[in-house]
Amino acid sequence: MATKRVHKQTASMRGKLDAPTAPAEPAPVGRRPPTTLTEEETQAVISRINPRGPLGLRNRAILAAVLGAGLRVSEVVGLFPTDINFVDGSLRVKDSKQGKDRVIPLDGDTLAWLSAWAEKRKGLGMNGHQPFFCRVRTKGVGTDRLPAGQPISTRNVQALIARLAREAALEKRVTPHTLRHTYASRLLDRGFTIGEVQQLLGHADIAATMVYAQVNPAALKAKVQNEASKADLAAQITALEEQLAELREAAGL
Repeated sequence: MATKRVHKQTASMRGKLDAPTAPAEPAPVGRRPPTTLTEEETQAVISRINPRGPLGLRNRAILAAVLGAGLRVSEVVGLFPTDINFVDGSLRVKDSKQGKDRVIPLDGDTLAWLSAWAEKRKGLGMNGHQPFFCRVRTKGVGTDRLPAGQPISTRNVQALIARLAREAALEKRVTPHTLRHTYASRLLDRGFTIGEVQQLLGHADIAATMVYAQVNPAALKAKVQNEASKADLAAQITALEEQLAELREAAGL
């Protein structure tokens, strides 16, 4: 019984030691890494929005589109309801920089916020011919009047994100592209390859994506600690194998 137990424990530990790890991507040289937000900073920005009203819900959905789908600010304001497939959970970006459409799979959280805004905008009387992210109320009078349902501008989105970052007391300049950088970095941290990130971002040249492959201190620390854990595990396996040999010798095996 003792022999079987030690043998089983040794096999289990060897399985952990031999488990493959994701290969490290080569780091680009000569380019500064893009500014990104930590998880805490991201949540601080998001927390500045109250999504209970139409305007807050729309703004929360805008953040979801950038942080959860990596959209450029021009793609955010150019999005239409028909560009989102709520059945298969994907978003189609038309006429992106490289001149062709790209389809972006959406995670559950991103899809939920986009879906919530889609339902709300219907209740506000918006239709499929109006931009997905449109004005929720009429602004101005006379020739300066901007009716509800009209497009928002890229400057509107830039101003929104800058204001949220200021309210969150972040000590860095935050733009829509900062959130797009954050989306890309998260993908790499989750194990996506450079080629996959390139496809999701819509980069024509992979060199533009390689900037995200620079060393992430937190990820590097985790990798070093993981390798140290493997060394400890190897020592434990050696000790168990010696114990197993002694048990077999005592049992006459």
